[in-house]
Amino acid sequence: MKITVIALLSALWIGPTDAPSRSATIVVATKTSSERSRAQADFVGDGQGDQKEINAAVGALPPVGGTVLLMEGTYDIRKVPGKLGGVLIERNNIVLAGQGTATVLLQAPGQETNVIRIIGEGVGHVTIRDLVVDANRDKNPQGGGDPAISHSRFEFCGIKAFCQEPGKAGPPCHDITVRNCRVLNARSLGIMLEGPNMRVIDNVLGNAMSDSVEILTGPGQIRGNYVEITGRTHVAIGTDRANSVLMTNNIVHVKKGGDLDIGFRSWADSHRHVIADNVLTVDSGGKCGQAIDARGYGATIIGNNMQTADPKDRLRLTIGGGKTIVTGNVLENVVIEVNDTTGKDKPIIIHDNVLENSTIVRKRGNLPGPAL
Repeated sequence: MKITVIALLSALWIGPTDAPSRSATIVVATKTSSERSRAQADFVGDGQGDQKEINAAVGALPPVGGTVLLMEGTYDIRKVPGKLGGVLIERNNIVLAGQGTATVLLQAPGQETNVIRIIGEGVGHVTIRDLVVDANRDKNPQGGGDPAISHSRFEFCGIKAFCQEPGKAGPPCHDITVRNCRVLNARSLGIMLEGPNMRVIDNVLGNAMSDSVEILTGPGQIRGNYVEITGRTHVAIGTDRANSVLMTNNIVHVKKGGDLDIGFRSWADSHRHVIADNVLTVDSGGKCGQAIDARGYGATIIGNNMQTADPKDRLRLTIGGGKTIVTGNVLENVVIEVNDTTGKDKPIIIHDNVLENSTIVRKRGNLPGPAL
C-alpha cells in the first residue's frame, strides 16, 4: 500500500472549529493499473483484497466528504470480516468514481457478500459512478440468508444501500445515486437501494438471480438504463414497498438464452408509479413471462413499446390495482390482463394503444367504457 503526503494530511486534517473543511479527491490504483496511474495514486493495491485500499481512501477523506477516484484496472474485492460487504461506505457526502469500463470491481471467488455496501443510520448524498461492478455469481454460488429476517437473503448484491444490518431498523439511507455504471452477475440483486430519493440512471445492467435493479421506500427514479438479459433473472426493473417511483426511458433486451420472469414491476399496495417510454423486446430463443406487473394503485403506463418474437408465447401486461391508466403503448404479442386483487374497485382505463396480435382479458376490475 502506498500513501502519499496528500492522503496522510487528508486523514489527519483538523481545521478551525469555526470554519468548514474543504472536500478532497483521493486517488486509488491497483496492480493492473498503468505505471503512470500507480505513480500518481495516494493508495495502491496489490491485486489481492483491494477493498482495503479503497476503504482506507474513503476513511481518509475530510469530514465534509469528497471523492475517491479509482484509476483503471481490475480491483480484487473481498469481504471485510464482520461486515456486509467488500467496499464499505458508512459516511455522508461520498463520491466513488472510476474511469468508465476501464475500472472493474470484481468480487473474488467464495466471498458471498455485497461488492459495494452503503450502510449507516441516515447515511446519504452518496454517488457511485463510472465503473463496472461484477458480482461474479458463478464463483459465489451460495446466496443464502434467513428468509424470515428482513434483508438477510439480499446481502449478495452488486451495490446495496440499506441503513442497518438485516432485521434491524433506523433512520434510512437517502439521496443515493448510481450513474453510468455496469452492474453484472449478481447472486441476489444487481442494485438494491432502500430509502428516499434513490436514483439509478444511465447504467448498463445484466443478469441477477433476483432483480437487476430494485428501489424500496421511494420516491425514486430508475431512468435511462439498458438491461441485457442473457441468463436467468427474476425482474429487470422493479420496486418493493415503494411509492412515487419513475421507471422511464429504459431498454430491456432479452436475448437468445435469456430467461426473465418480469420486465417491470411495482409492488402490492404501492402508489403513484410511472412506467413510461420504455422498450422491452424478447428475441427468438429468449423467455419473458410478464412485460409489466403493476400491482399497486395509481399507475401510469404510457408510451411503452413491448414485443416478443414468438407470437405463440405472448407477454403479459398485468394490472393488479385500480386508479391506473394504460395508454399510448405499442404492444406486439401481448395480453393485457386486468386482475384487480385489491377489492377496492377503483377504475382502470385502457385506451388508445396499438395492439398487434394483442388482446385485453378482464378477470377482475372496474373497466369503465370500452377498452381499446
